[in-house]
Amino acid sequence: MPLRAHLLELAAALDAGGEPALALRARVAAEAPEHDLQEYLTSNDLWGGAGSVADQAGGGGSRSPKRKAIEAALVALGIEQIRVGTVNIRTQGWVSAFDEWSRSGI
Repeated sequence: MPLRAHLLELAAALDAGGEPALALRARVAAEAPEHDLQEYLTSNDLWGGAGSVADQAGGGGSRSPKRKAIEAALVALGIEQIRVGTVNIRTQGWVSAFDEWSRSGI
């Protein structure tokens, strides 16, 4: 699945998770010219630490079903980003953490 499609799936999960502003930002990036898409995909806004989508969207550490859906969308997006080499320095770490939590039932 192309990066843009994964990003739209993340936007849907963000909407469902009560994060309409973050969902809008993801949709805008998915529809943006290639340079802007790449900038968002490698940004700290998406994959950074405190305050990023990866860290906080859908309740952060709450592990609610909505948060888990956002994490699953981030894993799918992150795996594709890693495959094509479009990553933030933290992408692999987040993907690994979310995948481990999911497999462990956390």
